[in-house]
Amino acid sequence: MPSGLCRTSGQTMVSTIMHINLLYQTHDEQKGYLPNCIPFWKRTPEHFKNYGNVKYEYLEELLEHGNVTINKCNLDHAQKSTETFWFHIQPEWIDLSFFYENVFHYIDEDYMRAIRMEPNVKILLWFPSEGFHLSMPRFIDDILYTLNDKGIPEEKVYMVFGDLRIQENFKYYCKKKKIDSKLKTFGMNIFELNYWVETNRMYFSKNRMKEINPNNEIVHPSEVNFEEHRSKRIVCRNANPRPHRIFVVSQLYKKGYDKQGYISFLNRYFTPGVPTNITDFTKDENVLATAEQDMKEFLAQTPIVLDETAETIGTDLNQRRMQKQHYLDSYCSIINETVCDSFPGDPLFITEKVYQPILQLHPFIVFGSKGTMEYLQDTGYKTFNGFCLVDEKYDWASNSADRMDQAMECVRKLFAFDIETLHKEYIKIFDNLVYNQEHFLKLEKDRYFDKLMLWLNTSKD
Repeated sequence: MPSGLCRTSGQTMVSTIMHINLLYQTHDEQKGYLPNCIPFWKRTPEHFKNYGNVKYEYLEELLEHGNVTINKCNLDHAQKSTETFWFHIQPEWIDLSFFYENVFHYIDEDYMRAIRMEPNVKILLWFPSEGFHLSMPRFIDDILYTLNDKGIPEEKVYMVFGDLRIQENFKYYCKKKKIDSKLKTFGMNIFELNYWVETNRMYFSKNRMKEINPNNEIVHPSEVNFEEHRSKRIVCRNANPRPHRIFVVSQLYKKGYDKQGYISFLNRYFTPGVPTNITDFTKDENVLATAEQDMKEFLAQTPIVLDETAETIGTDLNQRRMQKQHYLDSYCSIINETVCDSFPGDPLFITEKVYQPILQLHPFIVFGSKGTMEYLQDTGYKTFNGFCLVDEKYDWASNSADRMDQAMECVRKLFAFDIETLHKEYIKIFDNLVYNQEHFLKLEKDRYFDKLMLWLNTSKD
């Protein structure tokens, strides 16, 4: 580990000890309690931790890091108490979880009866790892249909989702569908804590992954050379070839910016075709005129490998690992976030992609959700308005094409500066970059679940 770079937790004390009663329907003599809603034929040793439709102890691990005491219980415990017990469901992949192996189909009958009838037994649908638009097929439509089909009272289902605007977006969804749903929703940014945990596991804990050398992967402030110019301007890493990512990186290549950047585009999961929803990405008529051909020519060059390949990136924590030399030898990151939608119904979904450059002392421009930079400011980070004339007003453009056009203009300004001026611009904000790194490393994880626990404990059926 670079000298002086250490992991500490926040100093704010938690006023009360938080606890939660998690209800489990399946217990294995050797493995202990297993996730709920595993298909019957997968409740076997050979499928352990690899169930497809549900995650294994994702909620439990993060609750423990958030200083929440977990009581693991079965139905007998719930029936002998008046406290609330949460039958927790942790979806893995949307198609499997809500369609092919619909989690609600694999609630055992005695637990289903308790969910329907017992006032202290409720469902916690734990899905903060995704934050896509509610119009996504095989998602909220299927959930509401299945709840009705199974006779599960909607008011007993509490869904935690990665969209920080889920409450207003669910209201919009219900209004558009002309329905009155009693499903309860809570938006949570789990990726900051999740990436903190992963960073700790890779670099800082006593039981960290010994095969990883932190000195090769994390930029320490003392390693930054203020005298020498860097050979590249940007880092832009892309694995899953989402449509807006194809557009953005194709434009970087068209403008020749790839020659001054560390760029990857792995085509993880599948080899994409040219997106057809080009007007979601730009309103610039000149860009629109050639965008389809630009993307076609770019995709012909993919995959573009920077470090990991599409085959190796999913191994262990490879997706989270970085080579610090890429960041020491460049000035700014271009982040193509998971979601980049338009109002109304547009999610605010923030992932580890934002926190990775923070850890590496990099400013960044985001092609993502409206309000991303403001959210970071609200949670204590310093953003980069004015760096290389970057105007962060792009962050609040309601239309995705407007937002992406304005963000691309910020990228253009970044490349318009001569290298000497760019170097000076980086030095001017360096103290803020160090502050951001320290702010992340000192994450107040003990307070991370305060609002969620308050919501669970005070929401009424």
